[in-house]
Amino acid sequence: MGPRALALAIYAHPNGPAFDLPPAAESGYEGVACVDDGARAALLYTEIWQRHGFPWARDTAEGLLEFVLGMQLEDGAFVNFIGGWDGQPQLTSPTSRPGGGPWQGRAMHALARAVSVFGSESYGAAFERGLDALSEPTPYLDMRALNAIAVLEYGQATGSASANALALRWAESVAACRIDDILPDIEGQTAIHLWGHLQEAALARIGASAGRDDLVRVAARSADAILAPAAESAFTGARSLAFDVGSTVAGLDAVAVATGDSRYHELSMKARAWFDGRNAAQQPVYERERGLVRDGIDGTMLNENSGAESNIEGALALIDTVPWGGIHASMGPGTPPSGTPRRVQRI
Repeated sequence: MGPRALALAIYAHPNGPAFDLPPAAESGYEGVACVDDGARAALLYTEIWQRHGFPWARDTAEGLLEFVLGMQLEDGAFVNFIGGWDGQPQLTSPTSRPGGGPWQGRAMHALARAVSVFGSESYGAAFERGLDALSEPTPYLDMRALNAIAVLEYGQATGSASANALALRWAESVAACRIDDILPDIEGQTAIHLWGHLQEAALARIGASAGRDDLVRVAARSADAILAPAAESAFTGARSLAFDVGSTVAGLDAVAVATGDSRYHELSMKARAWFDGRNAAQQPVYERERGLVRDGIDGTMLNENSGAESNIEGALALIDTVPWGGIHASMGPGTPPSGTPRRVQRI
């Protein structure tokens, strides 16, 4: 692990006015931080740097990317967890196996964005090494969509014809698995979970990039069938998560851009309002004064925890409304506001 590497504590549980940062232990002991969160956070801070040019955003993005690079094995596969803050990869947990779908895809997406924004040869080399693991067959179409987005961004950044062709091929394979108007999460199954559901986003973006209106139309029909009802209903149900909302926003925004239809933009704004109280609990999930996002809503009850995933997904969904200029440079590895969990750690 490089000397500038930064990682995010996975969980934050209230303890009086402050928070404890317990490790993940849902499948036996997993670890204190993971590529799944670190890569998404790298995307967030890279986006802040692109938009605003804050030095603290670039420093944090590059620290998180160094963590991601440090979790790649020689064959290009990524390990997900570190067992402790000494930075040692966790190799014994099934949720950390090398090349596992979600963390491989998210690591590659972060690297593709880094190539586009920072242009370092090390990011491009790491992406190329990771392509074999990324290309492993999978029945999970949500993961294939994520992988396609990563390859699309790499192709756009580098002009790689082979990357652009691969992104298009994967988008076509996702579209071919649709059931009526629905783009399912798993081949042949109609059950949908919104967290990580990026099929509409992938097809809309790739279709627009490749001049494939047929893919854009497939994305729009699935958005009408899946994403629009969720946004209209304010994500009511047994449970709703920031990741559900963030994925829905990403899909609706991509379809809005690809189709030019403002209805999808209006729906994405309705979805974003979940963070500010348009939800089953009728309470803000995003505490703007404290700068933290709660872990979602169980039925009609607000979950008081505030883990890394929720804060990253909330920040990505609300990136246009967060006053980044008023955030102290220590939002990364320094001291956060009083009562806010210190999630970012040097390793």
